[in-house]
Amino acid sequence: MTAEYTQITPELVTDQSDSKPVHIQYGDVKLDLPRLDDSRHVPLAVLTVGMTAISRGWDNLDEDEKIGLLSVLLAYLTREYPRLERELDRKSGDKIKDVGRIIDAWAKASSTDPKS
Repeated sequence: MTAEYTQITPELVTDQSDSKPVHIQYGDVKLDLPRLDDSRHVPLAVLTVGMTAISRGWDNLDEDEKIGLLSVLLAYLTREYPRLERELDRKSGDKIKDVGRIIDAWAKASSTDPKS
């Protein structure tokens, strides 16, 4: 018996120019991050942890889930912006708090909700 596969063709990115990145500056490092509400440009790992946080709510995540979410986001940020790691090491008195502030600013700047 042969299995039949449903074929799905990836959605093509038609226009890269209409992406409006989020601009955040931490110390001397300028970050141009993809909008979190634009799945075309958000890396899959970031999209996955973001969906977990949204579906369950940050306050409903246990400590391990929160640490996992922050770890994925920090890994993405330091991969894309290697200078950010050096800036955190040089200037931050509380690295976890500062990473949280960066992620919070990213989420707020990505929001299309005028109340945010």
